[in-house]
Amino acid sequence: MPIEMPKGLPFSVDTWTSSSKRKRHHFLTHAHKDQSFVGISSQCSFPIYSTLLTKTLVLQHCPQLDDSLFVEIEIGQSVVVDDLDGAFTVTAFDANHCPGAVMFLFEGNFGNILHTGDCRLMAECVQSLPKKSVRKKGKVPRCQLDYVFLDCTFGRFRQNLPGKHSAIQQVINCIWKHPDATMVYLTCDLLSQEEILANVSQTFGSKIYVDKASNPECFQALTLTFPDIISEDSSSRFQVLDGFPKLYERAKAKLLEAQAHCQPAPLISRPSAQWYACEEE
Repeated sequence: MPIEMPKGLPFSVDTWTSSSKRKRHHFLTHAHKDQSFVGISSQCSFPIYSTLLTKTLVLQHCPQLDDSLFVEIEIGQSVVVDDLDGAFTVTAFDANHCPGAVMFLFEGNFGNILHTGDCRLMAECVQSLPKKSVRKKGKVPRCQLDYVFLDCTFGRFRQNLPGKHSAIQQVINCIWKHPDATMVYLTCDLLSQEEILANVSQTFGSKIYVDKASNPECFQALTLTFPDIISEDSSSRFQVLDGFPKLYERAKAKLLEAQAHCQPAPLISRPSAQWYACEEE
């Protein structure tokens, strides 16, 4: 979960409280509504720095916010921020997380601070950071980091988790193994799961039905990220199923419905690291 920046720093990152509101500058790393912008509607103030996609997603969730609150910064871009205690530079880097997600590197009189937000810190992410900040064998980096605020999700998990591409392939393989399933329900309605849907659509040459009325957030996110895979045909084989809450009840209802109509059992897939288990060899 996001934490408050230490006293003395002129900016906040992903926190929207009365304390962070007193900071002079605000940064938003990504648009996961359960974490990065909780409280933003009541505790925000200008300026909020984010990518265009993150801003667009947040404004969809919080239409009461004004577009003018945001200052756009894109991956690879550096912005000089004027401040009472001296100007500082902030650079955005790809966080390899959900669409629009970035890490921020702050450089100023307060030192050099890397805030990863929520990130999937693969080797390519580290390699994208400026070489002046990366330690090489036997050499001290020219721009040494003074503080790193790091996403430690699964930091204490001792077993191996599959990489993103491997996880997507597991979903595809599961579908291949169930050719008789005339309906495939993918509980991929959360921001950051769009790539699963896009790869399934490409592999099987079929668009995916998303119920705009019952799942507007997923529909809007896909419209911004992968609009070509959306189907308006409610009889499509591939469909998005709401993951929370009461997934078990909805899945059971789909199975009973198929049985009542003497149809093959549907395939229901819930891709999530939360449920992943790695067998010991």
